[in-house]
Amino acid sequence: MLLFFLLTGTVSVAQGQKKETPEERKARIEKIETAKIAFITDKVNLSGEQAQRFWPVYQEHDRKRNDLRQKSRPYKEQNLNALSDDQIQAGLEARLDLRQRELDLEKEYMDKYLRIISPKQLALFYRAEREFTKLLLERLQTASK
Repeated sequence: MLLFFLLTGTVSVAQGQKKETPEERKARIEKIETAKIAFITDKVNLSGEQAQRFWPVYQEHDRKRNDLRQKSRPYKEQNLNALSDDQIQAGLEARLDLRQRELDLEKEYMDKYLRIISPKQLALFYRAEREFTKLLLERLQTASK
């Protein structure tokens, strides 16, 4: 229940503020991350030792995944009418390259996670991560109404 109220409050604050300072944005993101860690730790049933080893690896993985996603943004935002076919072809190939790099990263970190948690816990982790995202999006939609 505490997690629910924390998450609901964080989302409500995020929706209620039109202009937030960088410090407020950072604090809001940290609250969401704290709620995410608590939610996933509970769903996956991580022991204290597993959690201490798992979360630093997850944070490293998340940083690398976000870096790759940042690199793909320019390709998504380009005006296709202003590009030649060769430029579009190069962009498509670059997009596939980035997706392959994301897949390689997922494989690398799956191996790292399996050194810390069981295969069942890893499957529960992937499920819990999706559930948390879905819950967060639902709260954002509810708060925006």
